[in-house]
Amino acid sequence: MATNTVNGVLVCSDGTNVPLKLDIAEGTETSLTTDTAYTVTAQNIGDYALGKVVTSGLVTADNGIAYAYILRQGLVAALIPVGLKGSAFQASPLCAPFRLQAGDICRVMSNTAADREAALCYYTNRGVSRIAVVTPTGAATNSLVDLQTGNSIGDTIQGQTIIKAMCTSVDTSKIETQGAYIVNAKGNVVGSVPMVSPGPMQPVFQDYRIPVELNFQAQFLTNA
Repeated sequence: MATNTVNGVLVCSDGTNVPLKLDIAEGTETSLTTDTAYTVTAQNIGDYALGKVVTSGLVTADNGIAYAYILRQGLVAALIPVGLKGSAFQASPLCAPFRLQAGDICRVMSNTAADREAALCYYTNRGVSRIAVVTPTGAATNSLVDLQTGNSIGDTIQGQTIIKAMCTSVDTSKIETQGAYIVNAKGNVVGSVPMVSPGPMQPVFQDYRIPVELNFQAQFLTNA
């Protein structure tokens, strides 16, 4: 896997900007630290901007990117907008303002241009942020499972409602559904989130109202 420079910025409510930069091996989720050209030493975001409230942000990579998030005590605590250099156009609002604590870490998954990893990043009415992922390998029904537990979306957020989401995938014409479908226990579609390739355009969080119960699945179909 090649190494590329991943850049980012987190914008805080008081006007503080947290510049991020690190050379990262593609295909490996990595902690993204502050840009030493502007912060002297590489620091994790919670240590550099302790107590600041992050309201928007953007993380960009060279070839491919699936997701970025703030990790707190082993859990996905906040989702960060992502894009590719040259096609991402602005720092976008987080799903909700997020106050940084000591130990908070920015994590990012940068990929090769050909990596087919899809990621559904979503935020619920209870303030829960999660990421569901899958890497298709051919024509199939692809189930997105939780990044940290491997569970289905129904097992992960049973009884909650997705109110904001975005989904990344480079599969474009290989996708045979209108994005990532949320299907109930009977196989009926109860909601969908369009899948956006970060190369042509920047994915952004949009508003939804998708109820999720036990045995619900997040999935999409591919033709190859």
